[in-house]
Amino acid sequence: MQQVLVFLPLHADFLDPRGLPIYGFGVMLLLTLVVTAMVWGPPRGKLVGVPDGKMLDLGIVLFATGIAGARVLYMIQYRDQYGPDLPDYVGQFFEFRKGGIVVYGAVVGGLIGYAAFYRLVLRRFNISGWKLADAVAPLIATGLAIGRIGCYLNGCCWGQPVCVECQPVPLSATLGEFPLLTAHAREQVCAPPSERSRMPQIHGLQTSTGFSVAPRLPTGTGDQRSLVAGVEPDSAAFRAGLRPGDRVTHVNGQVNVTVVEYVGDPALVTAATPRLLESRGVVLPFSADDDRKRFHRVGFDEPEDARVGVVRLKDLRDAGLAVYTRDRLTDLVEHWPRGESELALGVTRAGVPETVTFTPRTVSFFPTQLYETVSMALLVVVLLAFQPLRRHDGQMMVLLMLGYSAHRFLNEALRIEPTYALDLTLSQWISLAIFAAGLLLEVYLRLTIPRLPAGLTPLSEGVAPPEAR
Repeated sequence: MQQVLVFLPLHADFLDPRGLPIYGFGVMLLLTLVVTAMVWGPPRGKLVGVPDGKMLDLGIVLFATGIAGARVLYMIQYRDQYGPDLPDYVGQFFEFRKGGIVVYGAVVGGLIGYAAFYRLVLRRFNISGWKLADAVAPLIATGLAIGRIGCYLNGCCWGQPVCVECQPVPLSATLGEFPLLTAHAREQVCAPPSERSRMPQIHGLQTSTGFSVAPRLPTGTGDQRSLVAGVEPDSAAFRAGLRPGDRVTHVNGQVNVTVVEYVGDPALVTAATPRLLESRGVVLPFSADDDRKRFHRVGFDEPEDARVGVVRLKDLRDAGLAVYTRDRLTDLVEHWPRGESELALGVTRAGVPETVTFTPRTVSFFPTQLYETVSMALLVVVLLAFQPLRRHDGQMMVLLMLGYSAHRFLNEALRIEPTYALDLTLSQWISLAIFAAGLLLEVYLRLTIPRLPAGLTPLSEGVAPPEAR
């Protein structure tokens, strides 16, 4: 998993301070477009009479409408993750860098784009739609193979946790572990009890960093910085030397400040802020995606300053001001920056400072993204081998429909997705529909399309020369 491949050294207020991030997911999407539409697409199109340049145009249209359809279906299937208002949906639609696409949505979007492009552009060239379908079938399988590498780099579309007995399964024990703090799976395997209703079968498998912290003391008393309560055996944190009783003093090179948050009547808030600042506090900003922006926040480098500051708010708290404490470590783990995976902690152990650096990793998941890459690469080989053996035009597309839907149905059984009727996921139901449609299409084509000559049949069989069109 490598969500960010590289940071370009470009700095501006609206960019990540580390530079312009180049996301692995986006790079794989771009590579898909280059390989299928720009490199391999034109020669495949030329076999069936598509004029120079038109295959590239078709590839771009299919790419754009396919991605749009894939995103729309994802947002429909996981609509509970998005805001209730239309502007929220529109804005989040373009957040492709976070992943969040469903392949079968791309099928619908691609069909719409193909129908429009064929009607407006290709129809006047008298190109056989079924020959064109056979030409693009290997391109579609290639795009799926490359695109799933992007899913793997992004850490999305993972499979179920791998049981100990399943560790010998190819790729499962090593390539199925992701950097935990950036993994999309983190919210499911590490979610707090209040969020465990969606997928309870995998919650509680691990902590979000490889260690747990002790409950904080009552607000206004003692040191509020994280105190390590327990470390998972054989975790990256344990191997790095983190131990119960360690007090976290620094996080990724910064002081683990004590954060005082407060919310309430505006008059009480206005009175609270200067008192905290007088105790050597500093107003803290929120991260862009923080959902606690209704709070006001002041940070303290010294725990004792934070305690004194909270004590000064006693009368305001008695009047209704709600005051809470946390620390920088808690903030950072909740809103971890994309592209980073290493956690460097400065701790004190029996009064002695120590530095512990490690990369928390998830439990092993079946890397279903890579399973699909391998499966689609094999399907490309099968399609090309079958090309000269076709009985009729359109049969390669039928083979693609049958092959992909069969693979996706089985691969989906290893995934963690919401289920519907008969305990099947949405993609499994669509797979059954695609498989049935492929069988019906084969019957239809056998009855309506002339049979090709026996023997090896090139894809260009029956294509009229340019001057004849």
